[in-house]
Amino acid sequence: MASQVGAALFRIALAEPGTEAEVTIDGRGLRYRAERAKEAGAHNWHRAVCFALITGAPEDLAPLVLTGPAFAGPDGSAFSAYREALHAYLTGVEPEQAAQRALQQAERAVDWGFAMPPAVLLSQLVEGDEESFNLALADALEAHRAHYAVADRADDPDAALNLDILALACHARRRGWAVRVDSPYLPTSLLRAAEPF
Repeated sequence: MASQVGAALFRIALAEPGTEAEVTIDGRGLRYRAERAKEAGAHNWHRAVCFALITGAPEDLAPLVLTGPAFAGPDGSAFSAYREALHAYLTGVEPEQAAQRALQQAERAVDWGFAMPPAVLLSQLVEGDEESFNLALADALEAHRAHYAVADRADDPDAALNLDILALACHARRRGWAVRVDSPYLPTSLLRAAEPF
């Protein structure tokens, strides 16, 4: 349902302003006034892409590929290069250069005190390197665990699961890659449901 809601938000944003957009969520047809509001910004785009990659629903991914993280306005966050690289990967438009920019931004953010998206993991998807992807997956999960082991971060709702890592792992499985990392941060039921195309 989260995947459908994320896709619906961007279908509404894509529709001609002033018209009504029809979306389907959990089997119910709903109509909303079309507008390109701040809700169609980079943060919600990023979350929606994660949910769409986890579920593997192409109809949910389609409006996200058509829009991108800067659709409703510039993304001034520390995650901007990663989001641009993710969009470039999904569209196939210069993903290597975008992945390189994401890696550079992640390097600069090492001491910023918050968890950055898994740029190295995404770069291995872009490169098409299954073996290195599994190594980067193990590293990304360890970095996630280490980040949330500090002070009261263990109580943060994001501590139990990293949506970016899970989304990329599910997507890799759909590509036909073996995910050889076993971790409580990668729910087996979700990974098993990610059947290859």
